[in-house]
Parts: sequence; C-alpha cells; structure tokens
Amino acid sequence: MNLVEIVVLGSIIGGIWALVASGFSLVFGVARILNFAHGTYFALGAYFAIVLDRELKYLMPELPSLIFSIIFSILIVGLIGVAIYKTCIKPVRKYEVMVILITLAIALLFEKILLAIFRDTSVSVPFPISGVITVSGIPIPYTRLMALLVAILIIILLERFINATKTGKETIATSQDMEASMLIGIDVEKVYTIVMFLSASLAAVAGILYSQIYAVNPQTALRVLIYAFAIVILGGLGSVRGSIIAAFIIGFMQVTVSIALEARWAEIAAMVAIIAILIVRPRGLMGVE
Repeated sequence: MNLVEIVVLGSIIGGIWALVASGFSLVFGVARILNFAHGTYFALGAYFAIVLDRELKYLMPELPSLIFSIIFSILIVGLIGVAIYKTCIKPVRKYEVMVILITLAIALLFEKILLAIFRDTSVSVPFPISGVITVSGIPIPYTRLMALLVAILIIILLERFINATKTGKETIATSQDMEASMLIGIDVEKVYTIVMFLSASLAAVAGILYSQIYAVNPQTALRVLIYAFAIVILGGLGSVRGSIIAAFIIGFMQVTVSIALEARWAEIAAMVAIIAILIVRPRGLMGVE
C-alpha cells in the first residue's frame, strides 16, 4: 500500500464527493430544505454534457465542443434546480415531510425518464486529452488529475463566494436568522434561489467529473444521494466546511479499503465508519448542539 497513491486517489474521489455534499449542505444550512432530488442533478449534469457534446461536435472542433457542452449542461441543471424549487418545493417548504416526499418523487421521475431514454447503460463524458503523469511512481491519468484540480478550484471559489461577497454574506445571515435578515432588507427569496442554483450546479459539475473517470447510469443518482446525505450528516448538517472535510475523509477511506481489500468493500467500510463516528459524535464533525 503506497501512501502517495492513497493521498492522490483519495483526494480525487474526495473532491468529487465534496462538490456534491457541499451543495446539499448549503441548501439545508440556508433554507432548511432536505432536497432528496440532489443526486438527480449529479446524473443530469453528466447526461446533458454527453448529449450536447454529441450534437456540438458536428458544428465545432472536439475540445471547444466539450467545453461548451460542460458549461451549458451546468447552467441547464442549475436552472432545473431553480425551477424545481419554485414550482415544487417552495409551495410546501414549511412542511418538511412533504418536501422530502416531493423531492424523492422528482428523483424517481427523472430516473425513469433517463432509463426510458438511455436504458440501463453506463456512459462517460469524453475527455479529449489522453495520457498519464507519474507521481512518486504512481501513474495518474490526466482525466483524474483534471478532476482533482477542478474540484479544488471550485471548492476554493465557493468558500470565497460565501465569505467575501455581499451575496455570500447575505446567505450567511439568512442561514443564521431568516426573519432578522428580512427585517434588515435582505431579499431572502432571492438568496434561496441563488442557493438552489449553486447547489444544483455543484452537483452537475461533480457528475461531469465523476463520469470522466468512471461512468454514470440512471441508478447513479440514488447512490450519490445516499453518499451525499451520509457525508453531510457526518460533517454536521448545515456545515459546508464540515461536509467538505467529511467528503475527503470518506474519499481516503474508500481508496485505502479498495487497495487493501477489494473495491466492493469500500462503500461498506465508508458507511460503517460514518455510523461509528455519529455514535461517538451525533452532531457530526462540525455540527453544533
């Protein structure tokens, strides 16, 4: 077992999980909404990128086609997230059980739609640059290295957005006290809309990165939702930073178990570890009492 291999590969998968979990945590922390359609945005991001790239290749070279496809798919999924919030979640936002049931129904609906269109076939977003880079004797494909760099960059930008922009500070204020935020003139509904767009977009980016390394199919959305929910609980509900830390912990653990045993044991070990940590610390790593 090579420590460098664990760090590099664990960081890659941890970065992808961090994007998914931070979006899920952001919505709950600000709007107190458990969006169980979150895994759907992950799958939609990958499928939109694949379909758009397939069509745009007839109009432009391969690399620009992929770049435009990725950008458009992220924007489309972000807008879908906003549309679902406005039409389905907002009317019942005060009823937590109804929100959970509706978002689960939406997730199942999109899964059936994807199954009807693409069947139960795993697909990947193409990556036009092939080759590997060797780090301490460990060959790292450019696709995985790119996924890691993009994930880290987006996490840094998200942190910067939340802590250093006016909208980010309004988001923090709304998460702390919605009624007080309204009294000082913050447009809370606008904040919720922005958060929904960011959450869906982050999941879409994660889906695109994941599909370049592995592959996605319509059932991937449910698996991703389970992981995102578990990681968010481990990090502390509503704590974006806690979710990011927890995501990397799970990433390192998955890679370690995959190398030491077999890949099929990685998810089992991750879930057992989450349960064990929550028994010792029920509020999660960075949750509050």
